[in-house]
Amino acid sequence: MLHDVIIIGGSYAGMAASLQLLRARRSVLVIDAGKRRNRTASHSHGFLGQDGVDPAVIASDARR
Repeated sequence: MLHDVIIIGGSYAGMAASLQLLRARRSVLVIDAGKRRNRTASHSHGFLGQDGVDPAVIASDARR
């Protein structure tokens, strides 16, 4: 299978990038180990519109 783009990492940045590429009708493959770097954090800080939200919730919403 051929892809226009392969994204390594499926957390916030990877999911945001893939969403934009999919909207541009590109074939995208996201490779992710499922272990977010911020998995031990209880709240997100400085993330526009998501300040204070559990990072696991943000990642789940992005995947959905």
